[in-house]
Amino acid sequence: MTNSEKIDLLLAEMQGMKSDMQSMKSDMRGMKSDMQDMKFNLQNMNNKIDTLESQIKQTERVLRNEIKKEFGLVLDEIERVHRILDKHKADASMHCITAF
Repeated sequence: MTNSEKIDLLLAEMQGMKSDMQSMKSDMRGMKSDMQDMKFNLQNMNNKIDTLESQIKQTERVLRNEIKKEFGLVLDEIERVHRILDKHKADASMHCITAF
């Protein structure tokens, strides 16, 4: 193989490598763009998750307050019924049948 043939072979190999590198460069640009899109989508998902967590916490607060309010109403009704029963127990005439 002559020196000229060797140089031609090296040049051909270098051209192939250059083409491969340009292809890799293009692929890397595409990957960079894809990663930026993923980063944007991830940020949107994080924002949605934050919003949902906030809504869940607010709903929990509202439900907790409603439960406390309902519990208070039930206790008030129990106290009212106990007062009626206490009056009934204290009034012995309620247990007697009276003739007309």
